[in-house]
Amino acid sequence: MSAEQAGGAAGRRGYHHGDLRNALTEAAVELARAGGPQAIVLREVARTTTVSSTAAYRHFANHHELVMAVKDRGLQMLAAAMRAELARGEPRPDPGDEAMRRLRAAGMGYVRFAFAEPGLFRTIFYGMTDDEPTIGRRQADAAGGAYQMDGAPDESEESYAMMSHALDDLVACGRLAAENRPYSDIVMWSAVHGLSVLLLDTELARLSDEVKAAIVDRGLDVALNGL
Repeated sequence: MSAEQAGGAAGRRGYHHGDLRNALTEAAVELARAGGPQAIVLREVARTTTVSSTAAYRHFANHHELVMAVKDRGLQMLAAAMRAELARGEPRPDPGDEAMRRLRAAGMGYVRFAFAEPGLFRTIFYGMTDDEPTIGRRQADAAGGAYQMDGAPDESEESYAMMSHALDDLVACGRLAAENRPYSDIVMWSAVHGLSVLLLDTELARLSDEVKAAIVDRGLDVALNGL
């Protein structure tokens, strides 16, 4: 059993006094894992944790707050999956090769999380709004030679930062021209996210696991070679 599964099981067994919010969040995460964002219902979460709806509303004022808590937990699990994928490989002695390895591992971990946890993956990106902090915005000072990206994940979001930092290291070691760095993180993010969505939520979902894996490998090759 994974650490995430163990955490969910602990949430179902009960909660320590004063930790009801976490127990409610864990119960909501389990609902999302099984049925996606539409399965997150505050009354059902309260029933699962054997408390009244009134008690649940003391911790989550409305459905949106509960969904946001699940999104945050899902992002933590996504980052953990990407770290696990990174740890599977051996570091490369050459800095450029190592940055490329990290970038590919981060992308592969992203897609594998989507396949392993489709309900949570869909929940993370469900009903995004301009004021939603889960995705956030990264803004840099254009006058300082950086660039501005609206709608991109914040650098504090670990799953996004893994890819972004690897790209920065490619520039530092001369493998990626500095003038080509702007928006490269958006392109890489769109590549792995697009592969995930297409292979989960379109007719391509009917393909065999073997064919899907080959498509992901080829997609990552194209994205990385394009850098």
